[in-house]
Amino acid sequence: MLDAETKTKRDAGILQGQRIMVLGACCSFGRSMVRALVASGAQVVAVDANADGLKQLAGAVPLTLKGTPEEGLRRVGRAWGEARLDAVLNLMPLRHPSAVDLNIAALQGIVQGFMPALSAREGQIVTVVVRPDQALDVGAGAMAMGPALVSAQSAFAHALRRDGLTLNIVNVGEGAVKPAHKAVVGLLAKSLGAITGSELRL
Repeated sequence: MLDAETKTKRDAGILQGQRIMVLGACCSFGRSMVRALVASGAQVVAVDANADGLKQLAGAVPLTLKGTPEEGLRRVGRAWGEARLDAVLNLMPLRHPSAVDLNIAALQGIVQGFMPALSAREGQIVTVVVRPDQALDVGAGAMAMGPALVSAQSAFAHALRRDGLTLNIVNVGEGAVKPAHKAVVGLLAKSLGAITGSELRL
């Protein structure tokens, strides 16, 4: 299961001053990722439809998502405007692991809703998906999730490259929680380079 503490001393302060939004923050990987990001110095805005779960995320600013994910994201994005935002960590595929269409629509909602804020900061969107051999696989739709999101992301990444917005996917296999945390933090800290449109398979 994608839930583990992988904070290392090397990560302390690596994201100092960054404002990062975590979508789907109440899934198990989301909770551990919020802790890791806060411990790395980031200001974290935790977003989920689970208002009670958000209250349990210490150190993060809670934001309850209302309505369908894509509609809620567009609404929040419009309200956010051009306020500072360095990155969006999209964990929606972990919350809805078999809903391919929903997750593509959510990715589109993130891009459309938060592009003004992210482009102003040369920001990034990092999406995490889990391969079907995981315990989170709850339906046949999970088989197509990775390829479908990679395809959608590639199209967005190509179109938005000129705006300085990067989009990448971390595809996590069984037993790769620690590398997944490291890859996400590395992408958010831009220590892996200015890559975009890539799929990191772990």
